[in-house]
Amino acid sequence: MIFRSSKPFTVGAELEVQLIDRETFALSNSSELIFKNISDRFKGIIQPEVLTSMVEIVSPVCETPEEVVEHFRQSLVHIDEIGEKYGFRSCALGTHSFAKKEETSITVKERYLRLLQELQILLRQFLIYGLHIHVGFPDSASAVRGYNMAINYLPVFLALSTSSPFFYGEYTGLHSYRTKIFEQLPRAGIPEYFDSFAQFEELFNRLKEGGFIESIKDIWWDVRLHPDLGTVELRVCDSNPEMDRIELIISLFQGLSLLAQEEKPERHFHQILKQNKWNATRYSVSGRFIDSSGLTTIRKKTYSIIKDLEKKGIWDELKIGDRMKSLKNVLKRRPVSEKMVIVYKKTQDIKVVETLGFVR
Repeated sequence: MIFRSSKPFTVGAELEVQLIDRETFALSNSSELIFKNISDRFKGIIQPEVLTSMVEIVSPVCETPEEVVEHFRQSLVHIDEIGEKYGFRSCALGTHSFAKKEETSITVKERYLRLLQELQILLRQFLIYGLHIHVGFPDSASAVRGYNMAINYLPVFLALSTSSPFFYGEYTGLHSYRTKIFEQLPRAGIPEYFDSFAQFEELFNRLKEGGFIESIKDIWWDVRLHPDLGTVELRVCDSNPEMDRIELIISLFQGLSLLAQEEKPERHFHQILKQNKWNATRYSVSGRFIDSSGLTTIRKKTYSIIKDLEKKGIWDELKIGDRMKSLKNVLKRRPVSEKMVIVYKKTQDIKVVETLGFVR
């Protein structure tokens, strides 16, 4: 397996968004209308996804997180311009708050139909939407270091993004129910550390030779090596409507990827990793976080990471030091999931909750 070198610590991301009816806020199977009316400028950036009621925005390779977010903003404006004519609009939440699987349809594409045959009801109830982030690495060894570092901080990335406390019209009691749905898949969740790229290759080849996967796209870990692109891909996050929040998450992943080249990532018991992720899933940034430094909250841990990377000059090296001064203020705000719960308890209107996914 060849790891295709990419420009070190460049970034790109993919944002999955719902298409919903402008009046009822129900899912709208309208992706085909987007691709019939799409501007040439956005072809290749706005792409189809597994359901006809969603699309994926794929940024090009960028130097900074700010550039990635600007691609998202412009694409969402274009989707909504098309939708204004046809009665739908975009919504960026980790789950649709009240839709049922019977109201959706699978995009007719060979890969999606093959997945449906394998996954059955699991795929049919996949009314979930994520944010995926890529960081570039010059070689496989540096990528493995970045990958191992990311494993330790999956709860931080997840907690910052949580936006899926409702599903099938019910308050789940969790901040990211999307996470629990996704974990049902056979090759999803927290992956294992690797000592080398060769170790990853061995696992990949065994799965492929067994006929369980065809490519890296069939491995859905919370973070995965992506040799074809020369990146490490973070996949743990909910979709999110707050662009500065997305920029902060990308910045943290980029910064920790660079730090991993200077400091060897610690390795923790898998049960500790699972517990930390559960705390993020259940309580978002208020959840507790345990590592070798002791016990704290995820919010405080995030502040600590930002400060540590600042002291080490990482933000300045990535040329985003000035942006981080304002981006860290995101941590003073409630996560989107918490805002959704507050609105629901106040209004008892599940449809109003969906409007919190409108990009601001």
